[in-house]
Parts: sequence; C-alpha cells; structure tokens
Amino acid sequence: MIRKNTKIVSSNGKPENNLYIPFGLTATAGDMEGEVDLVWEPVEGSNSYVVQISRSKNKPANWIQEDVITKSSYTVSRLKSGSMYWFRIAAVSPAGQGIWSEPVNKKAP
Repeated sequence: MIRKNTKIVSSNGKPENNLYIPFGLTATAGDMEGEVDLVWEPVEGSNSYVVQISRSKNKPANWIQEDVITKSSYTVSRLKSGSMYWFRIAAVSPAGQGIWSEPVNKKAP
C-alpha cells in the first residue's frame, strides 16, 4: 500500500519530478446513472492530474486516458451501468508526470 506523502526517488536518492504519489483516491457512485465520482488528496507541487480508466487493473495496455484536470476531484461519465471499472491518477508538474496512484475500482451505477 502506498502511504501519504510518499515521494518517488531515483537510484541516486533524489526525488523524481519532486512529486508525491496521489493518496486517498476513492471512487463513489455519481449523481446520475453511468457516473463515478473520483476524489483524492491534492499533491504538493502539481499543476494538473491525469485520470485513467480501465476495465482490467492488471493489463497495462487497457488503461486509457480519460482526462487531464487541475482539481483533485473528477466525475467520470458515460460509463456502462452495472459494469466494473478501475481508475488511477498521476500528478503532473512542469518537470513531468509522477507515478500512478494505487488503482481503485467501482461498479458504475
């Protein structure tokens, strides 16, 4: 499990991109059918976040980019009701993209 304020460090011990891994990602039913609300703790030093979605957590090729946003919350819409989805977030700074959060899953309402 990834802990809050975990920085990714390179082999020389220095932080890469000076970004923390997004922590506390949760997925809950949205207000409308086919919507899932994502919320996570803001990452210090980030100016945006990449949101990805997948139907299979363990197949890297199945992850697709949903959006790039500036807030630490997002509503995924147009999902097939009753289907299971996986979600993950990465923080982005001027130095580049950080490491992906621990994926979470939710069945679309």
